[in-house]
Amino acid sequence: MILVTGAAGFIGRHLVAALNSSPLYVPSYAIDIAPLASVPCKGSVTDITDDAAMAALVPELQGRVTACVHLAAVASPPIAAKDPATAWATNVHGTHNVLQLCHRIGCKRVVFFSSAHVYGISPRYFPTDENHPLALLDTYTTTKIMGEQLCDQFYRYHGLSYAVLRLWNAYGPGQNKDYFIGAKLRQAGEGKLTLRNGSVTKDWVSVHDVVRATIAALSSGYVGPLNVGTGIETSLETIVTRLSEHFGIPVELENVANDGPTRMRCDWSRIQRTLGWEPTVSFADGLAELIGEERKGAA
Repeated sequence: MILVTGAAGFIGRHLVAALNSSPLYVPSYAIDIAPLASVPCKGSVTDITDDAAMAALVPELQGRVTACVHLAAVASPPIAAKDPATAWATNVHGTHNVLQLCHRIGCKRVVFFSSAHVYGISPRYFPTDENHPLALLDTYTTTKIMGEQLCDQFYRYHGLSYAVLRLWNAYGPGQNKDYFIGAKLRQAGEGKLTLRNGSVTKDWVSVHDVVRATIAALSSGYVGPLNVGTGIETSLETIVTRLSEHFGIPVELENVANDGPTRMRCDWSRIQRTLGWEPTVSFADGLAELIGEERKGAA
C-alpha cells in the first residue's frame, strides 16, 4: 500500500488517481489536512504537525505501507513568507512526523517533494543540475532544504530509502487559479489580460509528467535528489501572448518590479539516467489542455 500525504492537493489528486488505476499500487492510503471526499482511496484527515494524531495512525498502518509520497506542505513562497510559523511547522516538523511514522510502521521508501527554488532566485548556471549549490534564500526554500536533510538523516540512521523530487514549475488541470497560468486563464475568461515581468522565464512541466516521475521514483532504489523539469524555458510573455491570440484579448502591461526568479531551466539528465524518465507533454499541448478545460468550465 502507498501512503500519500497531501492527497487532496493539485498533484496529490492526479497521483492518487494514477496509483489507483495500477494493480501494482492498489490500494492507496491518504493523509491530508483537507477533506478527502474527492480522493478515491481510504484516508484520514490528519494534521501532520500533530504528534499525537500521527502516532495514532501507527496501529492501522503498521506493516501495511510499502512506500510513501510526501506532498503535504506549505508549497508557495509568498504564503510561507506571510505565515512563516505555519511553514516551519508544516514543512519541517510535519516532514519529521511523516518520516517518523514511516519508520515506525516499517515503510521502506519515501518520495519527498522539494522545489527548484532551493537553487535560488537566479541559479548560477543553466541548465541547472542537482549539484548546484543550495540557497537558504527565504522561509520556503529553507524549510524545503531542511526537509531534504531530514530525509537523508532518516536514511543514514534508520535505513529509510528516499528520493527527493526537486520540482520545477508544475502546471495542469485542477491547479489553483492563483498560480500564473490559471490566473491568466481566469483573466482571459473575464475578458482582460495583464502582464508584468514578461521576460521572466520558467521551466513548465506538466502534472502528468510529474506523476510519471513520482511513480518511477517509487519503484526505484535511487537515493538522493532528482530534478523534474523539461529543460525548456518559456517566458511569461510567450504564455500571455498565446492566450491573447487564442481568446482575442489585448494585453495590458504592468510596470511592477520583479521579486522572483528571473530565469529557470532544468537539467533533467540525472533522472533520465537513473529512472529512465523524460518529459513527454509539450508545453503547447499542456496549455491547449488547460484552455480546453477553461472553455469547458465556462460553457
